[in-house]
Amino acid sequence: MLNIPSEIAKTFAISQFNEGYLPSVNRHTFEKIDSVTLYNERFKGELSTADTLHVIIGLDSGLLANYIMEHPLAKGSKYIFVELPEILELLTINIPTTLRGELIITSLDEFTKFIKISENNLYIAKKKFKVHRSIAVAGNYLESYCTLNARVVKELEQEYFQQSTGFTQKIFIKTQLQNLSENQLPAKLLKQAFIGKSCIVLGGGPSLDGKIDWIKANSERLVIIAASRVAGKLSKLNIKADIIVSVDPQSVSFDVNKDLMQLEHSSLLINSYHVTPQILGQWRGASLYTGSRFPWENELDQDNIKSAGPTVTNAAIEIATEMGFKQVLLCGVDFCHSQTGATHTIGTYGASLSTSLGNMLEWVETYSGNMAETPIQLLHAIESLQEAAVINLNTTYINLSNDAAKVNGVQYQASQDIFLEKITNEQRQILCPKNYQIPAREKISYLNDILDNLTTTQDKLQKLQLLLSDALMLISKMTKNQKETKRAAVFSEKLDKLEQKINCKFAPLAYLIKLYGLYEFSQFLSTKKEDEWARQDVDKQMLIYYKAFEIIANEISELITSAIKRVRSRINEFDSPCDINALYAQWDNDKQWGRAISWKLNHPEQYKLLNEEEVRLLQKAEGQYYTQFVVKQHIDDTVKTTVPSMDNAFKKLEFLRQSNHLIGISKMVQYTLPFIDSDPEVSRLYHLALSYQQMLENQPELALDTMLTSPIKHSHEAEFKHIIKLALELNQLQLATCYYSKIIQFSDQYLPQYANALRLGNNPQEALNIYLDYLDKYPEDISILLKFGIFLAEFGKIDEAKSCFQNVLALEPRNQPATIYLEKINRGR
Repeated sequence: MLNIPSEIAKTFAISQFNEGYLPSVNRHTFEKIDSVTLYNERFKGELSTADTLHVIIGLDSGLLANYIMEHPLAKGSKYIFVELPEILELLTINIPTTLRGELIITSLDEFTKFIKISENNLYIAKKKFKVHRSIAVAGNYLESYCTLNARVVKELEQEYFQQSTGFTQKIFIKTQLQNLSENQLPAKLLKQAFIGKSCIVLGGGPSLDGKIDWIKANSERLVIIAASRVAGKLSKLNIKADIIVSVDPQSVSFDVNKDLMQLEHSSLLINSYHVTPQILGQWRGASLYTGSRFPWENELDQDNIKSAGPTVTNAAIEIATEMGFKQVLLCGVDFCHSQTGATHTIGTYGASLSTSLGNMLEWVETYSGNMAETPIQLLHAIESLQEAAVINLNTTYINLSNDAAKVNGVQYQASQDIFLEKITNEQRQILCPKNYQIPAREKISYLNDILDNLTTTQDKLQKLQLLLSDALMLISKMTKNQKETKRAAVFSEKLDKLEQKINCKFAPLAYLIKLYGLYEFSQFLSTKKEDEWARQDVDKQMLIYYKAFEIIANEISELITSAIKRVRSRINEFDSPCDINALYAQWDNDKQWGRAISWKLNHPEQYKLLNEEEVRLLQKAEGQYYTQFVVKQHIDDTVKTTVPSMDNAFKKLEFLRQSNHLIGISKMVQYTLPFIDSDPEVSRLYHLALSYQQMLENQPELALDTMLTSPIKHSHEAEFKHIIKLALELNQLQLATCYYSKIIQFSDQYLPQYANALRLGNNPQEALNIYLDYLDKYPEDISILLKFGIFLAEFGKIDEAKSCFQNVLALEPRNQPATIYLEKINRGR
């Protein structure tokens, strides 16, 4: 059998543009076009983003590093190249002293340490990082690059997930203040109201589709708690959810829940305090909130049901537990992809097929004993549920899906084996939304209380802002008087007292400001050691700290001002007569045009008294509300299958093959099989994955047959390489030789292997020509010169062989193999 050499040869080549490169890494790329032109076209300014950690996988034989160093580095940015150790050994790249610290070249092992250093970690925590791939890595022809790419992406993903939590507080606090008018009744009103009963939590996972009939048949003995995204689907199936749960603060959540918002709002909505205002502010039915209505201390919410996470199903399970249910059944709560790769139940937003085919995901075991893929977010959802199950030992959690991810504390049970106790009429009445419809008088009283709380807080904040202004003035004086030690010390002492006053009198507000402004306050962090700090360094850091304090205090003040305006607008909705123009202006500002529908329903008598202009404004708002659904239905047509990025899918497949990950490869086969006629790239991926699967199952004949049935016109280097490997393993030298003749179009590195195959196939003259072609391009490739010399000697061309070994010694005088072969030739004569 032929010995297939390492992927990376030490031989360099010089292109027609006078650029040195490794042909085994970059193939013929830089023979066709010079590197500068190629990079200008490929990256198009992506590498010039300021205040960003640019992670670049691969050096392109050093040319990409040179390209970046020849251009001004983006302000506030760092550039880190991650390269394979065997390539780093071959390259000598001189980084100018001025760029050290801003441009780093390292291996994967060092990279994992690098991103944990605080000054670099901040980029990741703030999501100020970009991943770029060299031409060679993007080309997907080196197996080791597939592994490197997967590992770098995974390291960044995990580090971001670990560090980003603290930097996402802004949206929660913003929506919390925006929702103050609507978060009127706490979910604690339902606490322990269903002791001994059973409920079912319905999520958007694929397993929901298999249990619809059972849910319908048993709905009288269950309280149905549904994630908001499946409410529309359930309605179409004539299943009414008793409770709908929604938690996502992102505005896109309104798009995801467009089906819910078009329904009659007859179910009880339980929302987190931070749910997107586009849902809560336009909900026409009854709602209860979890968590705390204010971002500061509030006695009324201390014993409320907490706003659990990280997913809506975690929140729904927490609500069910607090309601006292003895049995909490889970359906569509899979925490993983289905065995066919589906991520969502059919007919819901996100139910498109194979969208994550190229993503490097985590693997979890299901109750059936199979393995399934899951994103890191759902891995954390599993951990959160496990922690809840440990605490709530009086509640039995049962997943009805055998294909759901196994969760400690949650058991699998077939639906037919579940015992359900009837829900009483009295308990059904507890869930009646009418019970939570607040009379107008009480709503106005509540809104006035909220207004008082907001204005009181705003007054305190204004006093704090004055202190912050004083602090910045003191820092300015300290800076100006750095050389006058005594004067600077006086100002420093005053600043210390002022800080003590802030911490004593305004502690809750100071905490809120720092929580909300974690991003801005992070600029205050420094990696300098204490003994390295000069006086000016201290003053500079204090300036950053108090400037962040002032900026965030101002930002929160603006949010409170906006909240006050919104609450007043809600009070004005009850005025008679009311100012429709002012109401519309607020609704339009908040993109809550659906409130016009609520106002019209709740004020029929006033509506009759409106003039034409006011009626037109209400009609305009209604039109704007309903137009959203028309547009989104067109954009979000999930019936059509979306083909994922095949480039990433092939990288993932190569990584799985190198890891001998049979389960992962078999899943890719399973996922792609139904769609092989939809796109040539999907068909190509399917055949390659199937062949890899058969190879790992010790069926090389089948693996080879599979590859040979794949259309050759769509084949790339990976397929040819795999066919050659299988052919050699099965001693089909002629077939291997045939495919060597095809694969050489991709890289010269295959020429010596092709020549060797021709030699073994008794085609010495063709082999000679191929060797000569290769050595004409790479005359200093010592390993190939040695092989060529041996080849010449075997076929009796002694003088030529001797000359070949002498060339090796001219390049490397102490080369032992060349010396030995020359001695043999001389003895033979």
